[in-house]
Amino acid sequence: MTEQDFHAGVFANPINKELLGRLASLGLRECNLTAGCLFQTIWNQISGRDPEWGIKDYDVFYFDDRDLSWEAEDRVIRKIAEETADLPVRVEVRNQARVHL
Repeated sequence: MTEQDFHAGVFANPINKELLGRLASLGLRECNLTAGCLFQTIWNQISGRDPEWGIKDYDVFYFDDRDLSWEAEDRVIRKIAEETADLPVRVEVRNQARVHL
């Protein structure tokens, strides 16, 4: 599978596509959609399933070492929750700079 194939596969899941568009507009440092929602989308396509099948949550990681407090991360979590409230999925957000202290 090429990088281009991977990107096309990830975008076959409309939730991935929508989240990536919304995240880009938030201006978070080093923000990425990651983990199972990407892997499972590709595996679903290989297995002939719907791209969204079996995905329990959508993980968003960002890296911001300017403020490592829980309060700063919570503000981002709340902002993303507001921005994605209309989507029928659970979005989990973590600041990787804080997680890896």
